[in-house]
Amino acid sequence: MALNLGRYGSREIMDLQIFNYGTKKPIMTMDYATSAQTENTAETVYARGGAGNPKRIAWHGNKETKVTIETQIFTMQQLALLAGEDIVSGSHEVYKREVVTVEDDGTGKLQLKLSKPPVGGKNDVAVFETVNGILGHGQDVDSITGNIVKLAASATAAVGAEVDVYYRQAAADAHKLSFTAKGFPPYVFLVGDTVFADETSGDFVSAQMQYYKAKLQPNFTIKHSPTGDPSSLSLVFDVFPDKVNGVETLYDMILHED
Repeated sequence: MALNLGRYGSREIMDLQIFNYGTKKPIMTMDYATSAQTENTAETVYARGGAGNPKRIAWHGNKETKVTIETQIFTMQQLALLAGEDIVSGSHEVYKREVVTVEDDGTGKLQLKLSKPPVGGKNDVAVFETVNGILGHGQDVDSITGNIVKLAASATAAVGAEVDVYYRQAAADAHKLSFTAKGFPPYVFLVGDTVFADETSGDFVSAQMQYYKAKLQPNFTIKHSPTGDPSSLSLVFDVFPDKVNGVETLYDMILHED
């Protein structure tokens, strides 16, 4: 049965597939956006003249297309695209702060039991007395064995007192993304899938947008707040013309049957 063109309404999200521009290898899929829009702009200049100075001739140019995606869910792959860097998986050091209670080690000396073994030597572990959440006097560390920190004889903290401990631990299973000074988003090929409602037939028609060459703008903000709506991450893609069947094309819209 032929797919007849109709009169359409749009009120559905566009799911996005992102591919490497050169190899067309899939990078990621985004089926969790809260909004997606394709903005098309161009500039028009006019020649004017005569009585009343009306418009006589129009010239169009500076055509641009932007695709903006808003998400309240994000992935590391999404951030890696913005950073222009790869995700490195493996063991990585992370900084940790713990509030622990000073103990007697059974010989009259003071010790602390951390939740994780610290990285480095005794000079890499900082211990402070704390009162009402305020750092007080620093406590010298004598030695470290596993997750046990022995305090030096000069320590002034009392048994049963709480101290703040700052140290680094090795997270064996971690994923790191570096935001470097030289890293910027790469060119990508975008495919967007959505549906339009047909007023006449009452059915939905599948629509696919193919943006042949796009590049993320590197600006983004992630908000951290315990109140209000979840943080929304905006992804803005500039779309560039690419030669398709000999024609410089920004994107194609394809209506199709599933």
